Amino acid sequence: MKTSMIIRKPEHGGTAPFAVAALLSAPFLAAAPTAVEIDSNAIDKSIVWVDTTWSATVQVPFKDGTTETFRTTLVGYCTGWFVSDTGHVATAGHCVDADDALYTNIYAKIIDEQDLTGVKAADVNWPMTLGDPVIKIDQPSGIDGGVLSGKTAITAQLIAKQGFEKGDNALLRIADMKDTPALAIGAQAPKVREKVTSIGFPDLVGSTSDVERQKPSYRSGAVSSRSYSTQGVPRTEIDTDITPGMSGGPSINEAGQVIGINSAYVYQGAGQANYITDTQTLRDFLTSNGVKLSAAPSSATPAAAADVPSGPTQTAFEVPAWLIGIIAVLVLGLAAMGVLLARSMRKQPKPLPYAPAPSGGPVPPTGPVPQSGPVPPGGATPWTHDPDGHNNPYRAP
Repeated sequence: MKTSMIIRKPEHGGTAPFAVAALLSAPFLAAAPTAVEIDSNAIDKSIVWVDTTWSATVQVPFKDGTTETFRTTLVGYCTGWFVSDTGHVATAGHCVDADDALYTNIYAKIIDEQDLTGVKAADVNWPMTLGDPVIKIDQPSGIDGGVLSGKTAITAQLIAKQGFEKGDNALLRIADMKDTPALAIGAQAPKVREKVTSIGFPDLVGSTSDVERQKPSYRSGAVSSRSYSTQGVPRTEIDTDITPGMSGGPSINEAGQVIGINSAYVYQGAGQANYITDTQTLRDFLTSNGVKLSAAPSSATPAAAADVPSGPTQTAFEVPAWLIGIIAVLVLGLAAMGVLLARSMRKQPKPLPYAPAPSGGPVPPTGPVPQSGPVPPGGATPWTHDPDGHNNPYRAP
């Protein structure tokens, strides 16, 4: 139950310090930046599963000079998100690209399925025929209001892709789908130490809970650095923990705009670096493939300012947090001084009134002047990466 605080109006003698304090603090408090609240429920509706199935035929040679052909399928699990209102889905390029890590994972699956001994997947180069990937898009039922939530997975068309070193972006499309909830993309790359939130479906969460009711995970951190691939493509390092399964999901800024796609992590010993794709590279990749980018949502006009007459535009300035703290302490000090001053003024005895008696009339009585009654209360105040997952943890269907 909400309760209101009742504040008594001060005596007239104590109003001046409070008024001065309010006047001093008003411009600084108005200049303080306002945090933007990210609507995770709206963002959830745009986040999808991207399941890529590869069919492979592998010829395995044996020491006696014979060969045998084995067939297998491999499914990679990634995250994606709607980038247009006409069914376009963005994800990481390595989620749908046949790179070296994919071949190694297929070899490992053949070795495991056929119980082959004495060989390691990283050491073989057996002849392989790889079919085109089959990509399906769906959403868990845990996402309320999602266009694919809890429905049968839909096959998507692969429009374009970039390899890991060339940008690691990919574009898919679900034909004949309209009114898909697209996320807006930022206009420029984030700065170092700017806050960032990475979104996706971690494999670990899905394997330890009811995956059909899974919701996207939000992991917050900051931009660590700016680096470049061996092909000269810029990319952004973040300290957010990107784990397998989150590949292809969006990383957003404080305004809820996408600043890159979850790309990969590189690890060595106990150290790890996490990367997302470059903002401008992502924008160029999408627009060059015919995607009409969603406009960033404009901030709503505050209700209190709706009736204020228009006038010359004033440029707001930002005040450091430490300065706001000092101003707040000064304001409280002035307020305390006002209370003490008001109390001291009430305790001082007032002089007796004096007036000459009229000639021949009675002498008026002397004594304290009657004081006013109590003031009523006021109002209430009221580089090594796996192809899928994050780094492509491929799993058998």
